[in-house]
Amino acid sequence: MKGNGRSTPTPRSTSTRSIQWPFIGVVVLLVVLIILTPNLFSSSTSGLQTRAQLIVERPAHDNNTSFYVESIGTSTLYASITVGVAPLPSWPYLGSMSTLGNWTWTNATETLVLVAASATNPLAINVTVKYLASSGVSTEYVGAYGFDLNATTLTLDAVNLLPGGSAPSASTPLVDLPIFLLLAIKTPTGSSP
Repeated sequence: MKGNGRSTPTPRSTSTRSIQWPFIGVVVLLVVLIILTPNLFSSSTSGLQTRAQLIVERPAHDNNTSFYVESIGTSTLYASITVGVAPLPSWPYLGSMSTLGNWTWTNATETLVLVAASATNPLAINVTVKYLASSGVSTEYVGAYGFDLNATTLTLDAVNLLPGGSAPSASTPLVDLPIFLLLAIKTPTGSSP
């Protein structure tokens, strides 16, 4: 203390200053992440906002199999979702999807979920989902599956499965439905035609 009755502050020790640097680094990192996160999700590369899946459900005591096509994890709207359902002439089906006739198509634009239902057995389903960003970048996802149902089991076949799609298990008990099948990228992300 000096003679005037006031105390002078003592300088902080260097150990106190060095303890603060990690906290400052964390704050700077958080600020950078907050600023960059919207840009990461709006980039032109394929990401979570452009993923789609097919959900297969058969409610108890219902003759219809329901197919839901939806985005995963976000509220992204798709430019279009198209689901085609057609009867299969035999099971297992060894032909090509292009040779099937009698397709029943359900289409939607700017939607999050599209639902189609069918009582046909065995049946084929052909799904196309197109995402178009405001920047003109488009990505298309597809899946083509064959389904056969009996009283207790849903049997699946990946008719035209592309790399990146979910390969279905051979059979699933109806009590274990729904199942989730990730659709594959048909066209790489790039400029729309």
